Amino acid sequence: MATHDHTRESASHATNQCNNCNTYVTQQFARVFGDNDNTVHACIECSTLHALREGEGGARN
Repeated sequence: MATHDHTRESASHATNQCNNCNTYVTQQFARVFGDNDNTVHACIECSTLHALREGEGGARN
């Protein structure tokens, strides 16, 4: 019987918002622009697309 890691799933749902401005972000956005834990530190609402492409979304201040 396979077990399911509910802690990891819950953590991924908790990261569905920007840590800077609390705007909702998709899991795909977090995976692409977030840090290694898919945590978004800046989103398109509080940053520029250029800055996000340069890595600002996953940068920890």
